[in-house]
Amino acid sequence: MIHYLKIRNFGPVKDEAEINFEVAENIAEDAYEVLMLDGRKLLKLAYIYGANASGKTTILKAIEFLRSILLRPAENKASELNFDPFLFCDGAYDIPSFFELSFYMAGLRYIYTINFNKQSILNEKLVFYQSIKPTELFTRETDIEKRLSKIQFGSKIKIPARERDLIESNTLHNNTVFGAYARTNVDIPELEDLNKWFSMYLLGMVTSAHNLTEVTATLIDKNPKINDWINDFLNKADNQITQVMVPEWNDQIGMPLDDAYHFELKNRIIPQGSVAITTTIKGVGAGMLQAAPQQRYYGGPSERRIDFMHHVGDGKNYPLSIQKESSGTKRYFGLGGPLYELIHGSHLLCIDELETSLHPDLMKHFLQVFLMNAESSQMLITTHNLSLMEDQDFIRRDALWFSEKGTDGSVSLFSAADFDTTTLRKDASLINAYKTGRLGAKPNLGSPYLTE
Repeated sequence: MIHYLKIRNFGPVKDEAEINFEVAENIAEDAYEVLMLDGRKLLKLAYIYGANASGKTTILKAIEFLRSILLRPAENKASELNFDPFLFCDGAYDIPSFFELSFYMAGLRYIYTINFNKQSILNEKLVFYQSIKPTELFTRETDIEKRLSKIQFGSKIKIPARERDLIESNTLHNNTVFGAYARTNVDIPELEDLNKWFSMYLLGMVTSAHNLTEVTATLIDKNPKINDWINDFLNKADNQITQVMVPEWNDQIGMPLDDAYHFELKNRIIPQGSVAITTTIKGVGAGMLQAAPQQRYYGGPSERRIDFMHHVGDGKNYPLSIQKESSGTKRYFGLGGPLYELIHGSHLLCIDELETSLHPDLMKHFLQVFLMNAESSQMLITTHNLSLMEDQDFIRRDALWFSEKGTDGSVSLFSAADFDTTTLRKDASLINAYKTGRLGAKPNLGSPYLTE
């Protein structure tokens, strides 16, 4: 599980910002908490509120970026890292960026730190705790002028010299050690276990633009028992829906895929080869041919049909194609698959604007299902749904985070648990405190009257 993530000089985050899942003191134990072997308690769920363009999504993008550089190494030395630092300052690209991730795997706590810029990984370090003192797994330094990396492994790790040399030679200046390991034909158990953990635990980020229909449908294909779970899950949202039918691929519908479901989730859940890609050719200039952007379709020539069976007032059941269902029903069905994975596995899922197309009560029910049934998974969500703050028995102060943009354009991140009792009394209403501006992170709106 994730303990905390610190980031600096990443997008609109200039100075250090930290999202922390550790349980705060003096808050009653509830379904949010998971106990680690060392006695530390972590939260399963955290929320980030804030005005538009206040940096909420940046925190989720930071986790997405970290997963990318750990698991998808650059192909060559000329590749740049896919991010921008804080740009509202002089010499923006000369200032290093920084991440620190504290997490638990197999009962042990690890801390991974990395400094980087647009061109290179400057240094990185990984330690773990078998006792109070940290044990070093590896340290990596990069000679920027020569674009060469030097790796020092800790004394507790027994690696043959040949394998050390292979890892070091494959660690390009713009790759992490884990990225290099992922493409090197060696077996280092300590790195292998961590590589698998990063791949399985960090599911990626889901935005309001992602349609997760095929993710959930494919899970049902892989395990028909999931169909019963999804049926019950959807029936709680709409009691007319009694069954979801996901038959084998048939009639071509040709629904454009484009950005329909998240790349990382597709690779994690959907079998390879389930997406067909077609390319059209257009003439460019005199006798020149150029491939147009690829258009992808669910299943290519053999599209599956997804029907929802509705039990209506006349006592009969009627099927309705998913294309004819409401946006909220389609959204909830799509989220059902990832939720099943969270409950039955161990993962972190980041969801941007979870409330999209969902009634506030339905969104709350979704979160309650997660909290009451997941054991070692986590969710980090951004939301504008203020109604969650109205129920103080549901939302915890240490799970409630706010992002706020300063006058210099930089983003700060803070928790409701950070406020002392002079600002936020123990029994104070969170929603009233937020609406009156005592917690910050509100839009600065002017008069509704427009001037010519």
